[in-house]
Amino acid sequence: MEPLTVVYILGTLGMLLGIPPALRLVELETEGSFKPLLLIPGFAALMYLFMGLGIGTTEFQGYEVPLARYADWLVTTPLLVGYTAWVAGMGRNAILGVALADALMIGFGAAAVVLDSTAQWVAFGVSGACHLVLLTALYGPVLTSTSQHPPARQRLGRLLVNHVGLLWLVYPVIWVFGPGLQLISSTAVALMVMYADVVAKVPYVYFFYRDQEVFVADGSPSSQAPTPGPAGDGASPRPAPAAR
Repeated sequence: MEPLTVVYILGTLGMLLGIPPALRLVELETEGSFKPLLLIPGFAALMYLFMGLGIGTTEFQGYEVPLARYADWLVTTPLLVGYTAWVAGMGRNAILGVALADALMIGFGAAAVVLDSTAQWVAFGVSGACHLVLLTALYGPVLTSTSQHPPARQRLGRLLVNHVGLLWLVYPVIWVFGPGLQLISSTAVALMVMYADVVAKVPYVYFFYRDQEVFVADGSPSSQAPTPGPAGDGASPRPAPAAR
């Protein structure tokens, strides 16, 4: 079996570990607030399975690039930052803002692996700028907003901000030494990215499961989850999940 295939199989198995706590959260909810969390490990596991099967994998500049990896990130990482902002008590527009910054970061990051020469580094630079905007939001208004909540929710909010903000710093470093300068092989890149992906997603879902009591509905705005509505109307509340 090819080393890359082994890496992707390990990634699939690793992501599956996040599904049981996510399913438990779905069972506990009352208004569907946490259903999208199931996509984080579930969709990632599916995309790693696709990578293991060679579906959507192509080659750019001598590097094997699994496009399913970017499909995974485009779906799951906006959820990671969006739920982090929601736990902090941000309104819908702010949640959409951090999710958009994240999606742009991923989009330009994907462009950086398929373009040639100078254009590749330009795309990487734009992706890095979006990453900086995202970090500024997370460690600025999002982190500040967590202080408005009870201590348990403050702790969870700070944990999620640091889990996303600090761990994601490794990805641009991997890109620079991998697809950018091509100093490490595509197999080594895949292994490092797989490890970072599993660590980023599986514990994230577990944190929600572990601290589910934080979201018991008590009638306060901080215990209510946002629902879709017209832009600019703030976060329309739904009752948050309560443990049975």
